[in-house]
Amino acid sequence: MKFIRLIAITLFIVTGCSDRRAEVSLAPPAEQIDFSCSSFYFLWGTHAEYAERYPEALEAYEKALICDPGSKYIEEKLPILMLKMGDYKTAATWLSSAITKDPTNTTYLLFLANISVQQQNITQAVTLYEKILTFDPDNEPVNTRLGILYSHLGKYEIAENIFRSLLVRNPQSYFTTLSLARLLNQKNDGDKAALFYEKALSLNWSKELAFEIGYLYSSKEKYKDALRIYTTITDNDTFDEKALLGRVQALLDLNRLAEANTALQNIHHVSEQPDKIDLIMSQVLLQQRRPAEAKKILQRLNNQSEAYAARYMLALLAYQEADYPSSIAYVTKIPASSENFEEAVYLKIKVLKKQQKSDEAIAFLENNIKDDATTSPLFYALLSSLFTDSQHTDLALSTLRDGITTYPENHQLHFELGLLLEKNGRTNDAIAEMRKVLALQADHADALNFIGYSLADKGVHLEEALGYILHAISLKPENGFIIDSLGWVYFRLGRLKEAAETLEHAVSLEPNDPHIFDHLGDSYNALGEYDNAQKAYKKAYDLFDNKDKQSTVKDKIDAITN
Repeated sequence: MKFIRLIAITLFIVTGCSDRRAEVSLAPPAEQIDFSCSSFYFLWGTHAEYAERYPEALEAYEKALICDPGSKYIEEKLPILMLKMGDYKTAATWLSSAITKDPTNTTYLLFLANISVQQQNITQAVTLYEKILTFDPDNEPVNTRLGILYSHLGKYEIAENIFRSLLVRNPQSYFTTLSLARLLNQKNDGDKAALFYEKALSLNWSKELAFEIGYLYSSKEKYKDALRIYTTITDNDTFDEKALLGRVQALLDLNRLAEANTALQNIHHVSEQPDKIDLIMSQVLLQQRRPAEAKKILQRLNNQSEAYAARYMLALLAYQEADYPSSIAYVTKIPASSENFEEAVYLKIKVLKKQQKSDEAIAFLENNIKDDATTSPLFYALLSSLFTDSQHTDLALSTLRDGITTYPENHQLHFELGLLLEKNGRTNDAIAEMRKVLALQADHADALNFIGYSLADKGVHLEEALGYILHAISLKPENGFIIDSLGWVYFRLGRLKEAAETLEHAVSLEPNDPHIFDHLGDSYNALGEYDNAQKAYKKAYDLFDNKDKQSTVKDKIDAITN
């Protein structure tokens, strides 16, 4: 860090030559500087700091400052020592006092801003960084930090403007480019994020960044790009198992199963965890519809004491083969400490339902919920669904509420409760519950869609409904059901042409959903396109398996015909 050094210069001006005696004004004597004393204690402090004896170093620097009270270099050592000692509160107090005396000292402002970030006081840190920029507006590191903090506060547009302005001045700035890429990713603008990620990688290739980009491409289902990025890692490090497995996953996602199988066999020879590779290989074999070979590997792994993942896969295979006793036997050997425990419990409930043993399933879940070692939010949701299946709605609702009491921050339990309330005709209560979901997870696309569609269906707060649905689409742009909601809110707003176009797109994504065809028929009907309306209604009628809904659609067809 560049420290600001102030050099004190004393200028003595001698004036003379006067017919009368000059009046002499004596200035107060300056503090004497003892350089030998200052140097002694400064060296002592330096050695103590190097040896990480920070309290001793702090004391030595304070004594050096007594010997040389005007030394900014020594003075600036004090907050650094306090920070190294972890005494952020004292450091912040000292810095605040120093800034009051010297408000333009950007070094102290920067120290205090960094402490504010450490203490999660982001608003104060922003204020301090902005103050630094009033003295040094082109300071790239401070501007970049400010942009990162604004993105942390959710002020994405301000952050993006900062980063883009910096890149205009310095297009080759690696850290600014990377910061903008991460911001765009936060904004769910994956395509633009990828461009800046790739640029950052070209400016400064690193394995860590390559993994970050590979994960981005995988999450956006751009598997060819993910494969390309993971390959750059393995080209640089042939034995990086994480990258090798990343390549395998990309090959699997691309359905290039034979290549994935070959790659796994190669990894198996060099892996420090060959059993893990065998497990993945069994999954590939299952995808290739080669269950006998997969089962042979899994049964060998099952002989080991902690092969819980293999055990779960064997249980799943047994379930698919309708060998329910074997499936139960496998999942019973998966303890609560295993990562596969929740999946194992879920599978056991499915098996018991197949065996028509709902009472046993309920008792099993209730016992798990009572024990802190085996409970889980998922088990409350499963138990509620069992009560719903047996027409015990009150028990289903109370079970979810008990789960929320135990896990108040679990957004999925609130979501499940909202769905159940809607199913029982309590739409307003359901919307209120979905708002709680968004308070816990603002980007919950299904909750956003639920609220938007429900408001549109009721014909109220339509602009608000549109906002919710557009947010949901930004998160899941190719979700046919959310696009249906958008078409429906357009219909309610009277934007009929947009409604029809949007619903046409929705049925292309979900061609077997009768509700979307029903909505499309309504849009065509309102536009006066009666032939198209009839076709859409007929498709909805054929897809509905509910007699009442078929009757409603038939009435619409008859109204057009007559």
